[in-house]
Amino acid sequence: MVRWFLLCALLVVANVQADGVARSALNVPLAKKAVFMDLAIHKQTIFAVGERGIILSSTDKGNSWEQIASPVDVTLTSIAFTNNGNGWIVGHESTILHSTDNGASWQIEKYQPENERYYLTTRFISEQHGFVLATDGELWETLDGGNSWRLTVLSVEDWYQNHLFGIEKIAGSTLVVAERGGVFNLKKDQQEWQVVPSPYEGSYFGVIKLGENFLIYGMSGRVFLLDAQSLEWKRVEVKTDQFLLDATLSVDGQTALVVGRGGVILIINAAGELVKKVERKSRVDFTSVVLQGDDIYLASMAGGVEKSSFASLMNYGGE
Repeated sequence: MVRWFLLCALLVVANVQADGVARSALNVPLAKKAVFMDLAIHKQTIFAVGERGIILSSTDKGNSWEQIASPVDVTLTSIAFTNNGNGWIVGHESTILHSTDNGASWQIEKYQPENERYYLTTRFISEQHGFVLATDGELWETLDGGNSWRLTVLSVEDWYQNHLFGIEKIAGSTLVVAERGGVFNLKKDQQEWQVVPSPYEGSYFGVIKLGENFLIYGMSGRVFLLDAQSLEWKRVEVKTDQFLLDATLSVDGQTALVVGRGGVILIINAAGELVKKVERKSRVDFTSVVLQGDDIYLASMAGGVEKSSFASLMNYGGE
């Protein structure tokens, strides 16, 4: 919603002036071929954010793309919208951008390169309640639509702050996943985040609601279902050891598409069963995926946004 620290690190460029003032992204003819870290769909418009502060939008199902003016030229890692037209983008240099017009224009809400933090993921669960996940265990939370932000630092062990990658909420249970097997849960009646013991010590790069469970995915093809209330784990066998970096849901919320390195696309049902595995011959590293009806949009390290369909994916000659 998405957002992978190791890939982001490859896109770091010298983009901070000596006085720390943000520079606007350049409007370039080949912007649509940039590397994008996250995709989002809001009111039928597709948005893509990525390297050098580039923001694109498409109102014709990906047939054409327009570059939107961006007030920063740092790598942008995640984009999210609320129903009332507020949009949020986060990125490197402790960057938060805000839109009040459904993503047509963006303003700097926060830009603090001196903090040396990467903001990796943003997610709003209501008009007023949102989160920003960052490196070094930083979890920023707003309860007033971004007017103020409260910082909580999450860590499994006192001596190390895990980079935070994904967040999801099911009913009264909120889950954050992180590097080095970090998983944190906050129940409705709790005041503090609790560490959830993990069956895997590698990094988790994302979490999504699938049915009534959390679907967690990460390094080395690891995928798990986690019960939102009991926090019991179930391994999902997906027949790949590739890093899995992003996921999206079908319209009915009962099927997940998970993408990652090596051209891997997985279709997983709500029972935690692998329905289909595709490995693209190009072995391109996918960074983000969104679904609009039958249309699938994929961002990758090859650059640009690729359009496919759920039907063609199911008919693909892969496993």
